[in-house]
Amino acid sequence: GGERSKSSAIALLSTLCLAPGGIGSSEQITSVFRHVKTILNADDDANTRRHTAVNSKSLKLEALCLVRIMLSCKKHDASDIKSALLPILLSDICKCVQEDWYKVISEALRVLMEIPGLLVLGSATKAEKDEVATSLYDAIEPRLSEHDLDQEIKECALSASASLVSVLHASLSPDQKNRILTLLLDRLKNDTTRIAAIKTLSKVGRAAKSSEDLDLTSVMNEALEQLALLLRQQSRSLKQSALECIDTLVLCLPESDIDMDEGLFDSVLKDLGEIIADTDLHICHLSLSASNSILKARPSTGSLVKGHVLPASLELSKSALLQDPALTSLLNLLEQMVASGAIGFDELHKLLEAQMAGDGSKGSKQVISNLAQCIATIAVTSPSAKQEKFMKSTISAIKPSSTDVAATQLNLLVSGNFGRKVDVSKMKGVAQSMQKIYFESFDSSNEDIKHAAALALGRASVGAIDPFLPALLSALEGSSGKKQYLLFSSLREFIHCYRETEGSDLSSSVPMLLPPLEMNCGNEEEGVRAMVAECLGALACLEPKAILPVLQKLATDDSDKKVHIHWTVGNAVKFAIGGQINPTELAPFMPTFLELLKEDDLAVKNVALLMVYSAVHHAPQLVVGIMKEQVLPQLYELAQLNMERKIDLGPFKHTVDDALPLRKAALSVFSTCLDKCPSSLDIPAFMPVLAKALADVEDIQLQSHQIVHTLCAQHPIPLVQAADSFVAALEKTVNKKKGQKTGTELERVYEWIKSGLRVMLDISKLDGIIGARKFCDFADRIKKSKPHAPFLAQVENE
Repeated sequence: GGERSKSSAIALLSTLCLAPGGIGSSEQITSVFRHVKTILNADDDANTRRHTAVNSKSLKLEALCLVRIMLSCKKHDASDIKSALLPILLSDICKCVQEDWYKVISEALRVLMEIPGLLVLGSATKAEKDEVATSLYDAIEPRLSEHDLDQEIKECALSASASLVSVLHASLSPDQKNRILTLLLDRLKNDTTRIAAIKTLSKVGRAAKSSEDLDLTSVMNEALEQLALLLRQQSRSLKQSALECIDTLVLCLPESDIDMDEGLFDSVLKDLGEIIADTDLHICHLSLSASNSILKARPSTGSLVKGHVLPASLELSKSALLQDPALTSLLNLLEQMVASGAIGFDELHKLLEAQMAGDGSKGSKQVISNLAQCIATIAVTSPSAKQEKFMKSTISAIKPSSTDVAATQLNLLVSGNFGRKVDVSKMKGVAQSMQKIYFESFDSSNEDIKHAAALALGRASVGAIDPFLPALLSALEGSSGKKQYLLFSSLREFIHCYRETEGSDLSSSVPMLLPPLEMNCGNEEEGVRAMVAECLGALACLEPKAILPVLQKLATDDSDKKVHIHWTVGNAVKFAIGGQINPTELAPFMPTFLELLKEDDLAVKNVALLMVYSAVHHAPQLVVGIMKEQVLPQLYELAQLNMERKIDLGPFKHTVDDALPLRKAALSVFSTCLDKCPSSLDIPAFMPVLAKALADVEDIQLQSHQIVHTLCAQHPIPLVQAADSFVAALEKTVNKKKGQKTGTELERVYEWIKSGLRVMLDISKLDGIIGARKFCDFADRIKKSKPHAPFLAQVENE
């Protein structure tokens, strides 16, 4: 066929690659590759007409794209692709790397990048790997060594060389490997290719970690030196790539190597220490991780890490911003420093405690929590004899009535974090002392000490269930008020921490945990019920078969306390869904839990709506099948519910709308359904609800405006049909009077008007809106209005 027919056929085959089964079996793949071969061999020399040459090059590009898609789509049998590709196409693809047009060269290199992985998946023989490795090297090396090339070719050559060396290094000769590594270093020194070179080195480094016959020591000195220099650059992306590469490369180092320049580590660690700061926590995390990797690979660098990295790490430890990966990396580094002997436990312990005296640290719970984790982590790494002495010293330092609140909090959290990782019941008298001091702390006059004691009790129970959990549950039986709340906080912390423990199995403890939780589902205190709900939700994630039937029974409770119980059940299910409970386990119970939407109590209705929101957001499959029967009717009803009442405040009266939270929640559920499960909605039936919401209070209106924007893109037809019913509400919004408002209140009014105008403009652009005469007249009137002209100009320029 002609050029256009071939192009269309290639496009169709490329799309077919994404379908199950792809293009087909070995026979079909071979046929496609043979046709591609004729395209790649097409003559487009100087004697051919110019437009034919251009078309032929474009067709080559499309054909190479098709081959790359076939190799990478994973829909075909790898051995079939390999058996057809090597004899038919490999040599022609390698020739395309020597073409003149940069796009063809780049695409040919991208195809070559996929081939090493294909050989592994296709179980290629050693002879096949050796032959292919030689062909790929001969094609890639000239492009990798040339300097006067298009940027895209340089980057693709680097990616192709990364694939070749990381996968087929055993089939390359030492000279070939050294040549590519030397060229990578050259590219690393070049401003335009250094980020691509860093990514290539990282990929090669990951392969070298798991392979003994890929040795990077010949380039390691210079590579680390260049990467360390890049850490001084201002570019954040460059720093990030360099740090990730250093982290990977240093783990490839052998334990001892006389060729390594030890002075180099001094320079690298100095640069790493200088970028550890809380102004950029991600860079900070990568720097700490790289320092940790250097210390693991070379324990002899312990004094350098202590001198260059530890001061910045200690400064970071008292930052209120420290959290997540950066905190984890700091804990790993401190642990490795103690384990490798870079610093003694006692010395580091004193340095960390000294951070409490830093400016502003005493008032921050986050700082105290972080320092407690640091101290507990290094204590766990120390010898067992020293651990017992440390714990007794820590417990004796806890004085619930002390005026040094921060120090008491710190010691409480240190003991709890330590007990989470080490079974303190094996230390003589330690568990009993910890229990005593925790329960005494609950009677402290300071709320922060009480909260720290609750967290510590829960965490210590993870490492030693037998002494702590029965004592906690026993204390719950006779407790009430604030102490009961604190004990349930401890129980919640215990369950959450236990979930994070690998291979955790709490089934044997469930019979002990359930009675106090069931008993307090109807507690008068909302705070206690919230804690009970979190405990039940977390337990449901751990032991769904034991907990879900209990929640189902409680959801149908008809006692005097049923309102409180149902509220607790709705929250528990919400927490379970947010905690990633197995949807298959929960699905059979959802119809029962959704009945809570029909409860008379507004608080229960609101919790039920939030439960549905959580389900739609995290696991839509839980409600999709029963959305139209059980959810939508209640959703439409609650989205229109209005329960205004007037409160007499003497000189004036205040109007309160008790149903406002329900309307907000109902619209949030609908908005999330549009994103997560639009097919389960009845959009036309929702239009009257939306028309009413557009005339509601400001918060509801803004939610409705957002829903209209989404519907314009996804479901324009029902919106066009209902457009006339929106006019009254939108006209009121865009003509809102500013009154005597000034400052931020005036800006809020203006933003409200602009939001209404955006809705008007979005709907007026829909196909078929011309049939909605009332809406079109309204839109024309507003567009010609002088007072609205500046607002319209701002909206249209966004």
